[in-house]
Amino acid sequence: MAINAIVHHGLTKGQRKEWRRKGYATASLYGKGLEPLQLLVPMREVMDTIVQQGGKNNAVPELSLQNGSERSYAVRVKEIQRHLTTHNPIHFDFHVQNANGQG
Repeated sequence: MAINAIVHHGLTKGQRKEWRRKGYATASLYGKGLEPLQLLVPMREVMDTIVQQGGKNNAVPELSLQNGSERSYAVRVKEIQRHLTTHNPIHFDFHVQNANGQG
């Protein structure tokens, strides 16, 4: 099952806080031959997928971009940034495994 990611083009600090209250975290998607993208991803869905697939170093979740193109990418989780006091994830760095995309 693919994780639905929303492409955005820059958010203010207040907008990022509002999205976090809704259960989303910011993310970066990058890879060879791919222009880096800024995303919003459902943090619980991402964390559940990572745990189900054996942890950060083993997980290869699939991201489906909701920007009109409906492209999907198999990605590796390069980094998870967490909130200082709550330890909730606030940002993910994803590296594309298949730069072609699907769909």
